[in-house]
Amino acid sequence: MSNYTQSTNFATKDALSPGDPLKIVRGTEINTEFTNIAVAVATKLDTTGLASPGPIGATTPSSFNGTTGTFSGAVSGTTGTFSGNVQMASLNGGQLAGLRNKIINGNMGIFQRGTTAVTTTNVYGPADRWENDGIGDTFSTSQGAFVSGDTLYDTGGAQFYTQIAVTSVAGANNYYKLQQPIEDVRILAGQTVTVSFWAKAASGTPSIALELYQFFGTGGSPSAAVPGIGQAQALTTTWTKYSKTFAIPSLAGITLGTTANTSYTVLGFWIDAGTSFSGVGGRAAGIGTQVSKTVSIAQVQLEVGPVATPFEQRPIGMELALCQRYFETIRYQTSSVISVCQATSTTAASGFGTNFAVTKISTPALTYGTGSANALTATGSNAGGTILASAPSVNNFNWSVTSASGLVAGNAVIINCASTLILQASAEL
Repeated sequence: MSNYTQSTNFATKDALSPGDPLKIVRGTEINTEFTNIAVAVATKLDTTGLASPGPIGATTPSSFNGTTGTFSGAVSGTTGTFSGNVQMASLNGGQLAGLRNKIINGNMGIFQRGTTAVTTTNVYGPADRWENDGIGDTFSTSQGAFVSGDTLYDTGGAQFYTQIAVTSVAGANNYYKLQQPIEDVRILAGQTVTVSFWAKAASGTPSIALELYQFFGTGGSPSAAVPGIGQAQALTTTWTKYSKTFAIPSLAGITLGTTANTSYTVLGFWIDAGTSFSGVGGRAAGIGTQVSKTVSIAQVQLEVGPVATPFEQRPIGMELALCQRYFETIRYQTSSVISVCQATSTTAASGFGTNFAVTKISTPALTYGTGSANALTATGSNAGGTILASAPSVNNFNWSVTSASGLVAGNAVIINCASTLILQASAEL
């Protein structure tokens, strides 16, 4: 940047005698002065359009209020320090706002079903909200635990991960993928989203593939599901963070199903895929030939926007409640009272509603795990019979007794936990 420096003092020419050759103003002198002025103007910042200093590196002039930290224009600087609060309408489309991760249990910390390895297709677990989907291949999906010395354990806030050991069976339609359906296809439709995750392989450098799949619900005449195009990722034997960005199709021209809460977007991790899925433009494109492999996955995040942000750590109680919308395990300890019923005859009794911890997305299916229960008469004797958890709704369910003995219609019947009892309510998508 140059300051203007005058080359000729034209005022001194006024004092010279007529006829003095120095009294003449020459064209070359004028040209020199214009050149000096032009250089100075071209290399100086024009501050007339700025109310206050603009941002460092801005390509478009911006107005910056140094007291409040408020910008009214574009900022493209790579560095900058502000002493006030920075206020702006959005940042990466709201990406840094809370609850940005659309994946539930991305940190793999909730295991309501227990930690037993899953080896059956279309079964969720062990980690909540993660479904095992496969045909032809055999697999074992299990819980893995980080230890001190692992980066994600020491500084990343992770305790567990999911490990998948797949024995590949060659076949065009054979595959295995770990997936999670994200409720309500409308939430992500037409958006650019980024999936980030940590992963490693037990050996070698095998590839996996990621896919986003749209399902438009049930009831009525919904449009056919729209599979995605896979993006492959080669893994190493070291835990590494990866990210993939996807453009999800809009709902233009799409008909959604009429049954509430049945549409979703699926994030799928293809671990193995036959040629029906792995070709160019396929759902597992780029994954390569079928081969057995063991891979581990942790801290999965899906967020709106073109870049991956740090993994969002939600409170563990909040994460559990998000999981319980789809699946809830209810545990009753030995000798605890499960419910109080009223006898409707000498052999049957109906209970009062028992509330779920969280309202379910749909009417759940009730199943028993381990344990058993007894029906006790008002006098405390064992009434025997069959004890059922029944009549579920999205909010609660009832206990009932049939084929009992010794009951008195109208009297109370206590259902007691004979041994630790586990009841499961599943409303998974």
